[in-house]
Amino acid sequence: MSSSSAEIILGIDLGTTFSAMAYVDRFGKPNIIPNADGHATTPSAVYFYDEDACVVGEEAIKMTVVEPGQVSRFVKRAMGEDRYELVFYGRSYTPQELSAFILRKLREDAEEALGQRIRRAVITVPAYFNAAQRAATAAAGEIAGLEVLSILNEPTAAAIHLAMDRLGEERHRMMVFDLGGGTFDVTLMEIRGLELITIASDGNAELGGKDWDDRLVNYVAEAFSEQHGLDPRDDPQPYQELYERCLQAKIALSRQTRAAIPVSYRGRRAVIKVTRERFDALCEDLIQQCEDTCILALDKSGMAWSDLDEILLVGGSTRMPMVREMLTRSSGFSRFREVNPDEAVALGASLVAVFRHQPGHPALASFRREVLSRAGRDPADLSTELVQLDDRYLRAGAAVGLPPMAIRDVNSHPLGVIVLDRADRERVVTLIPASSPLPCERRSRFAYAYDNMTAVRVTVTEGAGRSRDEVAVIGEVVLDKLPPRPRGTPIEVVYRYTADQILEVDILDVQTGASRRARIDLSGGLDERRMIRAQEVVQRAQMR
Repeated sequence: MSSSSAEIILGIDLGTTFSAMAYVDRFGKPNIIPNADGHATTPSAVYFYDEDACVVGEEAIKMTVVEPGQVSRFVKRAMGEDRYELVFYGRSYTPQELSAFILRKLREDAEEALGQRIRRAVITVPAYFNAAQRAATAAAGEIAGLEVLSILNEPTAAAIHLAMDRLGEERHRMMVFDLGGGTFDVTLMEIRGLELITIASDGNAELGGKDWDDRLVNYVAEAFSEQHGLDPRDDPQPYQELYERCLQAKIALSRQTRAAIPVSYRGRRAVIKVTRERFDALCEDLIQQCEDTCILALDKSGMAWSDLDEILLVGGSTRMPMVREMLTRSSGFSRFREVNPDEAVALGASLVAVFRHQPGHPALASFRREVLSRAGRDPADLSTELVQLDDRYLRAGAAVGLPPMAIRDVNSHPLGVIVLDRADRERVVTLIPASSPLPCERRSRFAYAYDNMTAVRVTVTEGAGRSRDEVAVIGEVVLDKLPPRPRGTPIEVVYRYTADQILEVDILDVQTGASRRARIDLSGGLDERRMIRAQEVVQRAQMR
């Protein structure tokens, strides 16, 4: 076995509230790697106890009650925000750096558990993350000392883990309902033979279990205030105590019909009782947002609830009965595919690490035998059929004669270009619509906007809208040193969007043949100097 095939590539679920990691062993089994405390998941929290000194995980969560101002939580919601920073002991930290501490903890715990150095990973993100959020996640991995091979959609990862026992079926359609601690996605997928195809996706990167927590916190705090005229939300430490008690009550309400929440603030005490029915009413609009998102995803796919074969629940927040009741009411399903919602994404990511990036991994031969046995097929029968699958995965499997698992995703947000119309007004032209199958390529011809131009600038946009203010500008490509020519001279623009959701842009001067290619691979809002500084800070920090 080659050294590359012996190397372990981590599959990492970098979650809002909890993170997990997994790898595929030589027998083809994906395994969760426990952290240093022996737990399958690690709280996504960082506690700074001194300058350049922090702790990640369970101990950080405990310190939220003691020193809430020194703890970073829920930073995933701020990924991609270039003006977001938190300050600890006089040093400011970006979301990328704070996430890098979590990733460094995961990497070091994996190295200790598996007894070898780990340098590469596949990291998952919500399907509805935009380019800046995806790039910020990749930057966090790089800061943590990892080569990030792929940024993978969380629903896709979970579906891959599920699909291992569905491969070979003629057609199997599923909805992946992914409600995590801070984000929400709905993805429609189809298993077709050895292909896993994403059909459509929709979501909300600012909706998750924390919003349910906040509803309960506000309800309890207001009830306490009515009794005593004091609000425990006014002080950080009492607020954190209340938050943790409400979180436990939310979990309890998934198992029982009522919970009691003790509150103590400035010498006053109360026990606020909450029924499941009351909690459901407090969160009725949040559940409605979930249902609306499901309908939007179905509309995008051209499907109805009745077209689904099953619904896969992912994310710890799907344990709430109100979620399952809404899905049963809407879909007619009385049962849902049960997977461990805290582990499925990391396990799926570890499988992608092998399928996409380790063609010599011994697990692939084991997987090949399993799939062929399930299908009742002779390996020789597949040689012609496999040519029709994605060339990339066919080549990856060729080293071991493996029938490949083709993973076909779609883009979540439209990609476009800013142009001038005949009245010299800016408008956005979409080149790659949302839900386009990846990889894809789109070409379009434009023209010089003015006479005697010697350079052409392509401004790349992301998002739906017709004006600059309605979209995000994610990059620019310039083709310069052109001979001056009149307005209307043709220019061709080519967008190529890879399976890993990296955009390449070509500008071609049709008359001269001159061209310029750029890879719009955002640095996550950090320039080279800041990236180097961030790596130094995170790698130098004392962690325990």
